[in-house]
Amino acid sequence: MGIIKKQAFQSSVYIYTGVALAFITTGLLAPNYLTPGQIGTINLIASWSGIFAGIGILGFTTATVRFFPYFRNEKTGHNGFFLLSILVGTVGFLFFLALYYPIKPWIIEMNQEKSPLFAQFFFLVIPLTFFQIYFSLLDVYNNMLYRSSTGIILREFIQRVFILIGMLFFVFHLLNFEGYIYFYTAAICLPTILIIIFLIDKKAVHFRLNTKILTGKLLKSISSVSFFGFLNTFSNLAIIRIDVIMINHFIDSAATGIYVTSFYFGTLVQMPARALNRIAPVLIADAYKENDFATIKDIYYKSSLNLFVIALFLLLGLTVNIDNIYKIIPENFAEGRLVIVYIGLANVIRLAGGSNDSIISFSKYYRYITLFFVIFLILIFSFNLYFIPEKGITGAAIASVLAILIFQIIKILFIYIKFGFQPFNWKFIHAGAAAATVYMLIGMIQPIQPFIADIALRSLLATALYGGFIYYTEISTDINQSIHLFIEKMNNIIKR
Repeated sequence: MGIIKKQAFQSSVYIYTGVALAFITTGLLAPNYLTPGQIGTINLIASWSGIFAGIGILGFTTATVRFFPYFRNEKTGHNGFFLLSILVGTVGFLFFLALYYPIKPWIIEMNQEKSPLFAQFFFLVIPLTFFQIYFSLLDVYNNMLYRSSTGIILREFIQRVFILIGMLFFVFHLLNFEGYIYFYTAAICLPTILIIIFLIDKKAVHFRLNTKILTGKLLKSISSVSFFGFLNTFSNLAIIRIDVIMINHFIDSAATGIYVTSFYFGTLVQMPARALNRIAPVLIADAYKENDFATIKDIYYKSSLNLFVIALFLLLGLTVNIDNIYKIIPENFAEGRLVIVYIGLANVIRLAGGSNDSIISFSKYYRYITLFFVIFLILIFSFNLYFIPEKGITGAAIASVLAILIFQIIKILFIYIKFGFQPFNWKFIHAGAAAATVYMLIGMIQPIQPFIADIALRSLLATALYGGFIYYTEISTDINQSIHLFIEKMNNIIKR
């Protein structure tokens, strides 16, 4: 767990900085300077390119995590795995193009009336998909070299810096909306160029593929895992993006813009998982190779408990300040109020499962995760189909909560049946009860002016009451150790 803590701590610094940048762009500037329709257009382009990129990586990111330990050899340049990744990306991009041109007229026609701006800029899906395919493949390759923080820095920090710069150019009338979309596209593509430069600098770019290592048995295994990884990745991306696409279909791009803005606040809850989910799968894959189930069980329990505790804290901070959020963004976005709550709750449920996806994906039962994702996709599509026409954008958020809850229950039961362990104990109930109690107590406090002072008061109370309970009851030794480490670092800074 030492590597997880070190890598997660390093990555967290950039993640939280990136979240602050994204908050300025997405939470403050975009709602006040872009129309809901313009915000919806940008996110529709991102949604479609994300789905296409998921198709284009051909499931090879899953195969990389599972089989790279067999290629790992620094003296031989890891047997040319870099070149293998590039070849897979090229095939994947050509496969995407073969899909793009036949369905392009249908997508444009479907959105021409409700989202004309999206139809106008749909062609940007091509460069976005191209660069995202190669970034995904090279990022996971670099991640397997135990440099998980690099991708975080590039995508969570540098990319968001450039998106913020583009937004500021728009705010100060140095760019019109068309110029901002092009600037936004360039910012999304930039991390791919930078990660190639980084890999060259680290001498991790090798073009000699050791074909001897690619035995028939290994190729068959890689192909099988990649195929199921392809289905998993596509299903997962479709799940993430389908609500945006369906809201646009049933309502319009303005409703989509309101939804994605509110959705952003709800996704802040899953922020702690970003760093952990980059290094934990690597260690789980290595543990399977060594048949070390004790390590897998330990990662499962600690990831589940720690993420649940922190996710509850973040959801608490959002819900006690929800009135203040709508003093920051325009009133016409208030329709998304419950979206924040439901999406936040959905992410708490998601994080409570810890590293269960990786435990199944890298085991001999990896095919089952595909079945579970297909079930999840059917659930989220069906729930959206029912709830969006009934309850609008709030219905999409309710659909997410229900689908994620069922999805997590299925995976937790499966791991318990197949491996004989599960992560839950009374500590989860204690943390949940503490969060609910603190929420009710803070809810009794009358708002004060100015609202910034109200945010500070409620946030400090939530931190003191909930955080104090978690710390003094020692629910998580890892969280307590992190607090001690932070205090120690701050003391050293003060002394210097």
